[in-house]
Amino acid sequence: MLQTKKGDTLGTILDRVTAKYPKNEAMIHGSARITYDTYMDKVNSIANALLKLSVKKDDKVSIWMSNKPEWVYAHFAAVKIGAPVIPLSTRYKTHELEYILKKSDTTTLFMMERFLKLDYIPMIYELCPELKTCKPGDLRSERFPLLKRIIILSEKSYDGMLDYYKVLESGKDYLNSAALKKAQQAIKPEDVYIIPFTSGTTGFPKGVVTTHSQYIGVIEGFSERFQMTDKDRILVVSPFNNNMGNMTGLTLGALHGACILPMESFDPGEALRLIDEEKATNFTGAPTMYIMMLDHPDFPKRNTKSIKSAIIGGADVSPDLVKTIIEKMGIKDMIAGYGMTENTGISTCTRRGDPPELVANTAGKLMFKGCDLRIFDPDTDKEVPRGTQGEIRTKGWFVMKEYYKMPEETAKAFDKSGWFHTGDLGVMDEKGYIKITGRLKDMYISGGVNAYPAEIESFLYTHPKVAMVAVFGVPDRRMGEVGAAFIKLKDGQTATEEEIIAFSKERLANYKVPKYIKFVKDFPMTLTGKVQKFVLKEQIVKELALDKQQ
Repeated sequence: MLQTKKGDTLGTILDRVTAKYPKNEAMIHGSARITYDTYMDKVNSIANALLKLSVKKDDKVSIWMSNKPEWVYAHFAAVKIGAPVIPLSTRYKTHELEYILKKSDTTTLFMMERFLKLDYIPMIYELCPELKTCKPGDLRSERFPLLKRIIILSEKSYDGMLDYYKVLESGKDYLNSAALKKAQQAIKPEDVYIIPFTSGTTGFPKGVVTTHSQYIGVIEGFSERFQMTDKDRILVVSPFNNNMGNMTGLTLGALHGACILPMESFDPGEALRLIDEEKATNFTGAPTMYIMMLDHPDFPKRNTKSIKSAIIGGADVSPDLVKTIIEKMGIKDMIAGYGMTENTGISTCTRRGDPPELVANTAGKLMFKGCDLRIFDPDTDKEVPRGTQGEIRTKGWFVMKEYYKMPEETAKAFDKSGWFHTGDLGVMDEKGYIKITGRLKDMYISGGVNAYPAEIESFLYTHPKVAMVAVFGVPDRRMGEVGAAFIKLKDGQTATEEEIIAFSKERLANYKVPKYIKFVKDFPMTLTGKVQKFVLKEQIVKELALDKQQ
């Protein structure tokens, strides 16, 4: 269990853990088996080097890398000097990178050369042409006036960029660094730790200001829920830049002296190998990841019974699937939950011993003491009775301080009573368990009646041929709005629009039946795996000229 003291920051806890478990394995990556004393030597070296490079408390440090050890070292180095971390997705392209570097006031960027099919070098030179001629560490960018240094993880050298390994080497004298001790002592629990940017399902991402004390509180909750010890081994398949990869992986492991097993991209065969050979005890994944592992030819040869706690999230699941995963993988504790970046990543979760039906059909109940979560009527702002749908609203220490440098958006997110409006629709039962039923902004009005896409999607999932579906409202001259459903069929299946509409008409009220059906092979996704419905909506509105109806 996590041991904290008054005044703790993430850095002070990590120092204490390292002193207690110096020879524990902290991270296994490829053939590298990294112990806590080695891990912290690199963290402190980079922290000391950043101070030498004039990085100060409150300077923003962005990290644009995959799940490598070097991500971890840069991350905790920034933490130790009080520089808020800006996690960047490995899937960003020039437009997203420019927006967030500028919006976040980044002063220092850690980056790698490429990831999968994306080559980062041309992107950064396009955005910062001044790199070609500047002295490394002294960038003067017209586009990013605050960005002073780019640190590249590479065996090669690049014009205008500092070499990651040389930066690390330059800080090796950290034991003699009074500046590093002073910098760490100046950090307070209420200081900003990280500013993750929302994934942008409905528009431009917003930076969510999150403090040390908030993250420590959430890790304490996971520590108790997972019964964490220094013997745990966490398989991390979510990117470190994502709340789940950071919270239930990187940080959860580090603050307990446990070991993380990070994957740079998910591969079911490799995940099975790591679970089997490294005896992983914890795992967080989307339903598709579990299905891919169960369907993999190596599954019968691998032992997965070491997993004591696993989170399944990111999409609806059936009780049968939950039962199948528990039985076939031997998972002792399967967990469902609900959260959002603005609530430090997690708000509710199911409890130990909850049956598969609860795990599949609810998101659990409030996870933390000192916080509140209730369901309100979005029109009257009055709390609704149990069993009635309304907007989920939250209060307490886990709610964000603000959207970074967006006071108007921050003000819109809170009401006069201090409740944070999640924008998510849900129902709470008599025991406090919630079921997510949709997004307030997803709702559309067809013929004067409210239609909720999540309800229609859940119904369409009962069609035996449907693998994935996204429903939303589009303009209609007669009804105001009608439903459009984009559907991905299961492998080997074929279907017609008429077949899906007929299936819906048999079982749904007329106003809920989608007028338009589109079959697709893939969906446009956000960087955290959510369907970008606004992209699909723009596509069908343009294709059918729905905005030009008379």
